[in-house]
Amino acid sequence: MAKLNIPRGLEYVCPALLCLAAVGLLAGCVVDQAREVRTYRKVLDADAPKPKPLEPAETLTLSRALALANADNEQIASQGEAYLQALIEKHRAFASFLPTVSFQPNFTVEEAPQGNAPATAPGAPAVSAASVAATQGNFVQDGRILRRLEAPVVGAMNFSYRNVPLYKAAEIAIVQQRQLLLDARATVLLNVAQTYYQVLISTRQVAVLEHSLELQQARLADLEGRFRVQLALALEVSQARSDEAATRVQLSHASNDMRNGRRTLALLIGAAEVDGPLVEAVPLADPPRPVSEYVDRAFANRQDLLAAQAAVKEAHYAVQAAIAEYYPSVSLNAAAYLYQQNYANSSKWNAILSANLPIFSGGAIRADVRDAWSRLRQAALFESYLRREIQQGVNSAYDNLQTSGVVLGQLEQEVQASAEAYDQAVQMEKNGLAIPLDVLTAQDTLLNSQLQFASESFTQAIFRLDLLRSVGDLDPTTADKLHWSEAANAPAGPSR
Repeated sequence: MAKLNIPRGLEYVCPALLCLAAVGLLAGCVVDQAREVRTYRKVLDADAPKPKPLEPAETLTLSRALALANADNEQIASQGEAYLQALIEKHRAFASFLPTVSFQPNFTVEEAPQGNAPATAPGAPAVSAASVAATQGNFVQDGRILRRLEAPVVGAMNFSYRNVPLYKAAEIAIVQQRQLLLDARATVLLNVAQTYYQVLISTRQVAVLEHSLELQQARLADLEGRFRVQLALALEVSQARSDEAATRVQLSHASNDMRNGRRTLALLIGAAEVDGPLVEAVPLADPPRPVSEYVDRAFANRQDLLAAQAAVKEAHYAVQAAIAEYYPSVSLNAAAYLYQQNYANSSKWNAILSANLPIFSGGAIRADVRDAWSRLRQAALFESYLRREIQQGVNSAYDNLQTSGVVLGQLEQEVQASAEAYDQAVQMEKNGLAIPLDVLTAQDTLLNSQLQFASESFTQAIFRLDLLRSVGDLDPTTADKLHWSEAANAPAGPSR
């Protein structure tokens, strides 16, 4: 077996270069994952501390639910990764302005040329091609194999105007992704608020229906007793039994809605389970403002609209980058040899400066330009439609809130009338002017009117938060900025 002869001095150069390559490789592979996550958490948290996990049976307020969703919702974090990727893309675009340096050792093995080389002078003896190759710097072994080792450090740099608009587009993309991140958070927070109040509505329904079921059972028992003494008709008993069964069905649906709502709320806030009570509070009404003021705020603050406007700017730079493909570009390549085997008289470095001016590209550049213009028009159309959609959404949210206020006033009058009717039924029963069934009927009417009033109160709270979302003002601190009041209680009254 032939022994590989390492040239003198190379045994010190190779280990050092290998160590440098290993250090560079490890430095590129090791990334601080926690630091990467903190990059987009700064946008979401605004230096606020991370909330503690939800404890079992803990009383959950809307403010805490929003904070938990902001901290632990995977949808928000996923959009945060998109923002981080935009930052990385900007660094990649900036790297196009910087040179690249690499260590490119190469070891060549080839067969020696066959035959003899021409003599250097008439009458001189013939010299073999292998000998000529050896004198020119190749290491020859066994007369047939040529070996050569080089260890250059190669640098390259490209100068192209196209990199300028690409870098500016990458900067705009960061703005776009940041706004999309905030918009995704606002969407999730609105879902949390809606689910929170839906659970409260279902909880109220369960409480009222449980009491209503007791009333239906008492009514059925009363009618059955009267039927036995022939003071009630069989039709009345059957109708009472049907009402009781219908109430059981409603109670089952309401209980299932409450359980599903709590599961959904736990999913949105990143908790294992939401088994504690929820605080029944609703935001107080704001002073009346014209809808045009809300529309103006939406055009100024709505995150998805700001992202769409940034997308239009990014598309403008993409058009400039596509047109810049027609411009000439210049590249510089340089190499410095750290080691060259048997090349004592050869140069230690070389450099090549080359230029490129596209003359014919088969329509590829024109296709890139057309595609860039199309994407620009598409981005502008989306921004225009989104602006009209936001205006329509603000008007709808405003009308829903105003209508809910009117309905709530009417339901309040209904509750007052039902309460008066119930009190009168109780007094009439005491005076022998009414039967227990009349009291039960009045009480059931009161309970249902109170339930409708409480449900509309929670629905109005959803509409108020939806309006804040429509104008771009919904964030984890929104609940702390609003003024709250306890939701109207629905006293059940004495059971019969």
